[in-house]
This record gives sequence, C-alpha cells and structure tokens, in this order.
Amino acid sequence: MVRDWKILEKKAGRDYKIFSIREVKARNPRNGAVRDIVILDFPEWISVIPLTDAGEVVMVRQFRHGVNEVLLEIPGGLMDREDPSPEAAAKRELREETGYTAESWSLIGSLYPQPAVQSNRYHIFLARNAVKTTSTRFDEGEDLETVLIPLKEIPRLIETGEIRHAMVVTAFYYLALRMKRLFP
Repeated sequence: MVRDWKILEKKAGRDYKIFSIREVKARNPRNGAVRDIVILDFPEWISVIPLTDAGEVVMVRQFRHGVNEVLLEIPGGLMDREDPSPEAAAKRELREETGYTAESWSLIGSLYPQPAVQSNRYHIFLARNAVKTTSTRFDEGEDLETVLIPLKEIPRLIETGEIRHAMVVTAFYYLALRMKRLFP
C-alpha cells in the first residue's frame, strides 16, 4: 500500500513572482530513504473555452517564451490575489485578453497540471454566449491576437498540431466529455 511520505524539513526558496520554490526533505515510507524534493508553488491556473452563438471558439495567438513560438490557445492565466474565485479569474482573463464577456459560465474540469513538482490546480471553464463587449487590456508581458475558430475545426487543429499546448488540448477533452460526444 502506498503511504504518505513524512516531511522532515521545509525550507522556502526563491520567489519568482509567478511561482516560488519550496524545498522539503522527506522520508520514503517504503524504504526509509531521505530525499531532497523541490516543489514549484504556482497560483491556481484557469482557462476558458468561450463559445459564441455562432459556434465559434474565441481563441488567442500569443508568443510563448518556453518554446520560443506563437501558439494558438484559449484565454487563461494565473489567478490574481485579488480574484475571489477561479471563476472570477476566468471572467477577468477572458475580458482582459479578448474583450469578450459571456452570459453563462460553468466549471467543466479541475485537475493538477504536474503533481510531481507543482502544488497548484488548473480549472477549466466553459463560457457560453460569448460576445465582444470591450477592448482588450493586456498586462505588460502580453501581446495577443484574438481569433474566432469554428468549434468543429478544433479536432483537426489538434490533430495537425496547430493546437499543441497540452492544457488547451486537455480543456477541449473536458468539453468533449461535457458534450457527451467528441465534437459536432
């Protein structure tokens, strides 16, 4: 039977603004070995699949430094300290990144993005009846282009690799589960 590891020591590491590092020393209950473990503490992550009445997904193209490429994604980001809930963060991110708002909101999934080394959760929201209501408000580290993609095109874009952000693919999988079919 797998058991919890006993934490012997905790040490706060460096804070990098969007995440911080925590170091722990823990004992393996199976063999007693003591290991040094590094944990990345991120705020909660959120993303939104915004659907228009015309059956389009409001998506964004943005440059991602980790892979040095522009990727096609759904709106999302980190929860701010001021956000009272993941849903509030999702509404804020959609409005800031695209200028869209939506009438109907539902949480369609929550999971751990990388539990081996990260402590945060990732929340996926479906926003129906999305409409452009305001201008975008990018933070100083953002430069995005809003694009409307027919929902029926999403499987092809995943298959061809135009959508290759793992969290975005996961979000569309959750949408497929919610719809009880893969896509229209």
